[in-house]
Amino acid sequence: MPIASKTQSLLENQPPIRQRIVDVHSLHKSGTMFLFKFFQHLAKQQRVILLSENHDPPDDYLNLPNSISSAAVCRCPIRTFDVDEFRLENTQQHRIFHLRDPRDILVSEYFSFGWIHTTQGTPLDQRRLEIQQMGVDEYVITQSTQSTWPLDQKYTALVEYDFDTATETVVKYEQMVTDFPRWCVQVVTAFGVRFPKMLTVQLAWRYRNEFKTSGEKMKHKRRITPGDFRDKLKPETIKILNKRFEAVLDRFAYEV
Repeated sequence: MPIASKTQSLLENQPPIRQRIVDVHSLHKSGTMFLFKFFQHLAKQQRVILLSENHDPPDDYLNLPNSISSAAVCRCPIRTFDVDEFRLENTQQHRIFHLRDPRDILVSEYFSFGWIHTTQGTPLDQRRLEIQQMGVDEYVITQSTQSTWPLDQKYTALVEYDFDTATETVVKYEQMVTDFPRWCVQVVTAFGVRFPKMLTVQLAWRYRNEFKTSGEKMKHKRRITPGDFRDKLKPETIKILNKRFEAVLDRFAYEV
């Protein structure tokens, strides 16, 4: 057989190259705006297409367009922990699940929605006034039990999920803000980077001031450090939340 024909035969018999997809799952109040900024930079550096609802207009990242079927893609942030909805067949898919202590999420929500985020002239004005009339303890208890989609239910898909460590990475907001280099090397590895530690050093330097905690009290006393709920909530409120989120706290080794 001529060399050209033999080469063509070998190419035809090769399995198709699977598209690389990196999905970043995280909930609101878990640093998702930073995740968007960080992965936007990383995707550009690695020649990866970033699809995000944070773009204007938002990307429809449930259905990947045919025009990018052969390109590497990062979808970030996906603000749900649904383990099935975003699963893709015939791709080299790596999923990153970025978690945060749900007790801190609720405290952050209170100060963000009630005091920090501007709602003037929007339908959220009334909700903002309602939150401002509550104390933080009342808010977190009410929000954890009576909201349309309670926070503990958002974690349900992960609590008993058997993670595939080869294709799925679990990282935490708490590590991101206290030990960024260690967090960074884990998420960078998902992109198939040849020298992740070298790239991590570069990124750690770029974002070295992102989580500085000196004088860290933010507007209306919201803080980024882990365990803020312990300073903001009454002991009896914490006991209620510990019970409510028992399965989540136990599964992901959060201290009660």
